[in-house]
Amino acid sequence: MTEAPLHVVTGAFGYTGRYIAGELLARGGRVRTLTNSLDRGNPFGDAIEVHPIYFDEPAALVESLRGAYALYNTYWVRYDHKQRSAGFGYAKAVENSRLLFDCARTAGVRRVVHVSVANARVDSDWGYFRGKALLEQELQASGLSYAIVRPTVIYGRPENVLINNIAWLLRHLPVFGVFGRGQARLTPIHVEDLARICADAADRDTDETLNAVGPDTFTYREMVGEMARAMGLRRPILPVPDFVALGVGKALGLFLRDIVITRHEISGLRDESMYTGTEPLGATKFSAWLKSESDTLGRRYLNDLDRRR
Repeated sequence: MTEAPLHVVTGAFGYTGRYIAGELLARGGRVRTLTNSLDRGNPFGDAIEVHPIYFDEPAALVESLRGAYALYNTYWVRYDHKQRSAGFGYAKAVENSRLLFDCARTAGVRRVVHVSVANARVDSDWGYFRGKALLEQELQASGLSYAIVRPTVIYGRPENVLINNIAWLLRHLPVFGVFGRGQARLTPIHVEDLARICADAADRDTDETLNAVGPDTFTYREMVGEMARAMGLRRPILPVPDFVALGVGKALGLFLRDIVITRHEISGLRDESMYTGTEPLGATKFSAWLKSESDTLGRRYLNDLDRRR
């Protein structure tokens, strides 16, 4: 009996990686995860193999990748944090990802599916987008067969931080402020659609870059308004200057012991970094998902720093 192909997913105990691993298991694949969160809860039990992702041990990484049908790279960091020694920081994330690509090539991995971000640019003043773009270039020049998947805003339950915490703020604040008058467009993608897009991309051979977007396009204000209505809330949604939104976010961050929003995240939303104008690859409608999740969405705050610690 032929053994099922081996799929290696970074971060299967996190968010995007968890759904990619689940999609691959549903398709009958053999799944291994590389994780730096060995103490985090394993939702798959014995269904997947668990290997550490120690970037200071490249020989071990090569062996963990050897013979893989595909590597799905979801490894990244949300922001430059003062705890850079613990792996927080874009420069370190670029260095680690570059090493991972080198190890994949040495191990003979057939194809790399790399989760990037919509509108990644090397000339961006935001290290998140600039680092993602640099890694796209690294992968394109690596000689590996690749698919670069560029999602916009990812949503889905129960672990998503951004959409859940917007809902939490709507539940707890009497007024919700939007930056840039809230007119910037965005096209969210459901995490299960993203997982399907990544799994499908692994089965092709042509090098490609895909914009992973869903079927709905909203302005930021429209999206927040639709969330409030789905949860049965009536909240004034008002435009606020960026510095006010950042100040409120910092104050909330001190209270919640988290990073609620950053200056670059505000400018990214305001400047339509989460909009591509391309044909949707996802099928899940945001409005339909909201109806199914309206009772639970935003009931508790998801602390991103706690997750990363």
